[in-house]
Amino acid sequence: MAPKLKHRLEFGAFQLLFQLTKLLPRRALLAVGRGIGTFVWKVVRFRRKIILENLTRAFGQDKDAAWIHNTAHEFYRNLGMTLMEFLASGHRSPQFLLDNVVIEGMENIEDVLARGQGALFMSGHFGNFELLLPRAAMQGYKVHGIVKQQSNNLIDKFQNDIRKREGVGIIHTGGSFSIIQKKLKAGEFVALLGDQDAGRKGQFVEFLGRPASVTRGPATLAVKAGCPLLMAFLYRQPDHSHLLKISKMIEIDPAWDNETAIGKLTEIHTAKLEEAVREAPAMYYWVHRRWKTQPPQ
Repeated sequence: MAPKLKHRLEFGAFQLLFQLTKLLPRRALLAVGRGIGTFVWKVVRFRRKIILENLTRAFGQDKDAAWIHNTAHEFYRNLGMTLMEFLASGHRSPQFLLDNVVIEGMENIEDVLARGQGALFMSGHFGNFELLLPRAAMQGYKVHGIVKQQSNNLIDKFQNDIRKREGVGIIHTGGSFSIIQKKLKAGEFVALLGDQDAGRKGQFVEFLGRPASVTRGPATLAVKAGCPLLMAFLYRQPDHSHLLKISKMIEIDPAWDNETAIGKLTEIHTAKLEEAVREAPAMYYWVHRRWKTQPPQ
């Protein structure tokens, strides 16, 4: 099917921005990102009310209004920098990833490989999560991302071509479980995010003091494949490099039946995400209506 005119125009604007990022050194690019973030915070006010409400509900018992406003502003600045890094991703070098993304916990990946199997990389909308798989691929690991098809096929292809060029395999959401299982059994890694509202079909788990609907998909994949989970989070550093933290294996207790295992793993990976958010709250994507679905009374 031929792309719609709207999609062609969107892609043209995207390509223009992509080309413009070639003209700026990284320091200037990030400064532009911070400026965009401040402009959106103060003038555009995109989802400002939602972000302030989310932060207040998560931290309002311990933090004052000034802290919440400062954290929201810092979130917008981080988001602006992440946007600029995304637009520049098509012309970054492998050396850039090696120099600007430091891995902490690589031994935990090696522990999985020593067993002759792979694992699920679990993360959330936290930091510049798009750097996770390219950086792992640069280290020599075979990695694949479960990604959602973009509505604009031109941008979707552009982004996935960049991922493939950097050594990242693509598995679209709804893909065959047998493909994922084959990758895991071959000692490869499959990554996915698990922190968006899952509606009534999700499992309700305490997240930042409130019940949140969490998808059971990642835990179900781990149980069916018989593989561990590795939590992975990217933290922007003061010099704007990134620290990729890889957790120890989260394993399935042999005493658990499948239903218990799925429930326990869902609780554990949600708790790990909460730890990361509490450690660096400005890195989390507060624009989500994370607590949209609440359990029945």
